[in-house]
Amino acid sequence: MLIRRHNVIAFLALCVLLASSSVTSAQDPPASLVASVNGDGKIKLGKEEFKLHAIVVKLFQDGKAEINLITDITVFIEGTWSRGNEADKTIDLKITGNSMSGNLDGGGKLFLTEDRKSITGLKLQVINKTTKKNVTADFTAK
Repeated sequence: MLIRRHNVIAFLALCVLLASSSVTSAQDPPASLVASVNGDGKIKLGKEEFKLHAIVVKLFQDGKAEINLITDITVFIEGTWSRGNEADKTIDLKITGNSMSGNLDGGGKLFLTEDRKSITGLKLQVINKTTKKNVTADFTAK
């Protein structure tokens, strides 16, 4: 069997192309994330304070975010997300409302694991525009 030089070059070029695309995709952070995690934390709704047991976070490719804070009650929060500091593995959150209305305004940070596939923590600072109550959440995963 004769191996021609241009066949070898084409084969090597294909191997390099495939290898570089797999390395690039391994380094790129995911475009979306759906994760739930148990842990410890607290949420303050005005003057009331509750223990925070778990969170469920859905970050969609279009930039929308849905966050469920699980405590004695479940708090649904919506907003948008963007990449935060890559070195710190953070996601910046802009809170715009909850499932019933757009009466929340604020932001926070979502902290990710090294592989960016799970959550290590969450901090939120939000105000309810209707009731003028502050809503804060501080959560650390177990």
